[in-house]
Amino acid sequence: MKNENLIHVKLEYGEALQSKRNVLSSEMNLLRITKSTKRYKLLRSEELKLKISLLKKIKDFLMGIKKLQITLPKLEIPEILKDEKNFEKIKSKIEVEEYDENLESQLKDIQEKLNSLQE
Repeated sequence: MKNENLIHVKLEYGEALQSKRNVLSSEMNLLRITKSTKRYKLLRSEELKLKISLLKKIKDFLMGIKKLQITLPKLEIPEILKDEKNFEKIKSKIEVEEYDENLESQLKDIQEKLNSLQE
């Protein structure tokens, strides 16, 4: 029964040689991919180690800042200075709004000039 299902294919020498080249090329590409994945795994593990050490250093740094905040006296700002800061904030907001309106008008003027040139 097994002999009945066999199929034989005849290949020319050139076709067989090309098939052999293709198989070897595929094997070579697979080996390169394997090499690259191994290298990637090594680099990835190194990256994770560096990230963990960075995280530990950041935590130590934050702990140091918290200790400094606890040990240093808290700054009390007089009411007069608080009002001046609020005044500066309000003043800067007003200037920004006026400047924005000026920009809008300039943009409209430029757009009108462009439209007139296109007609």
